[in-house]
Amino acid sequence: MNTAVSDQKEKNSPRWHEQIRWPRRMRRRRITSTERALIGAQGKALTMLVTTLQARGHLNVEEFAGMLGIFSVVVAEDDALEGDILAMWAGTMKESL
Repeated sequence: MNTAVSDQKEKNSPRWHEQIRWPRRMRRRRITSTERALIGAQGKALTMLVTTLQARGHLNVEEFAGMLGIFSVVVAEDDALEGDILAMWAGTMKESL
C-alpha cells in the first residue's frame, strides 16, 4: 500500500554529525588553552581507566564510548559546555580503539 508519507523524502534531514555540532555554535563562553588542556588530560585519563577495565574483562570501551556520547547529548540539553566536554571524551575513547 502506497501512502503519501512513504513516498515523500524528508527535506533538510541533517546527518548525525551535523546534529551533534549545533550546540558548539551556540556556545557563548570560549574555553581557554588551560581549560582545553585540562579537559583533554581528564579525557585521556578516563580513556586509560576504561581501557584497563576492558583488558581485565570488565568493560567494553567501544560500548562505553557510545553510551558516553549519547549521555553527552542528554547533558547538553541542560548545559551545552558540559555536553561538549563529555562528547570530546567519548571521541577520545573512540579514537583510541
